[in-house]
Amino acid sequence: MVLHPLNQLGILYTFYPVDAGLKPRWDELDSLVSAKTKAVMMVHFFGKSQDISAFQVFCSKHNLLLIDNNAHGHGGTFNGQPLGSFGDIGISSPRKILNTFSGGLLWLRNIDLKFILDLQPFPVSFKQHVKRKIFNSYPLLKNSIRKTLKNRPKYEDPWACRELVISDYTIDKWSKEVIEHTDWDKPRNTRQESYHRWQGFAMNNGLKPVFKELHPEAIPWCFPAYAKDQQEAIRWFDWGWENNVNIFSWPTLPKKIINENGSALKCWEKLICFSTEDNYKE
Repeated sequence: MVLHPLNQLGILYTFYPVDAGLKPRWDELDSLVSAKTKAVMMVHFFGKSQDISAFQVFCSKHNLLLIDNNAHGHGGTFNGQPLGSFGDIGISSPRKILNTFSGGLLWLRNIDLKFILDLQPFPVSFKQHVKRKIFNSYPLLKNSIRKTLKNRPKYEDPWACRELVISDYTIDKWSKEVIEHTDWDKPRNTRQESYHRWQGFAMNNGLKPVFKELHPEAIPWCFPAYAKDQQEAIRWFDWGWENNVNIFSWPTLPKKIINENGSALKCWEKLICFSTEDNYKE
């Protein structure tokens, strides 16, 4: 979660509201800016590019730094430029797309900044390496084994599935090699094919896609849709578990947002995500 390093560094932040399509409510965002505000974060949710020019204009208007968060769609581009490189600071997570053990990228517009990482590589055992290599090749097998050995996660409980704080490491050797040798056209094509298949599936089953369209250069982490209510969302979580399809809730909401019990939580209760790793067909 992006909040973990902010908390570690003691950086204060405020959440800005988004609409059902996960676009900022610009009037309300504008009202949150104060003399203490230094930056705004643009998030390409699920790998779907935001209105980049609108964010750039907003930051120029308020003299703010733009943080380009592309943790969900590494390898995706917009007009040929990599997502995550449109701000003053950019972050991206190839680990989420390639299912490696580690791997994150930091992009800085000011290349004069210099720092040295005094960290150990992310620890990976031989057993973990073999299991991950097999599961990456056969995601349906992974889901089947998970179903056999575990109970369905409580996706509908906002207090469940909490993300652990991960210690700081450099990338492990295997993950680094996978990322460096990936032909990014392949995950783009396979994940877009899966995304559009789930999109048709969702519309045929009364679910509402979060996005009206997907940019042709995107690499979507998953396909998100809204159920009618939380009870329907739970039925889809159950269906996915029974059919070896990875359907899950997102995100892990901050405690503050859960306790407020407002519109953000109500939206979360209806949001379900179909993994674009899966190859389920009716």
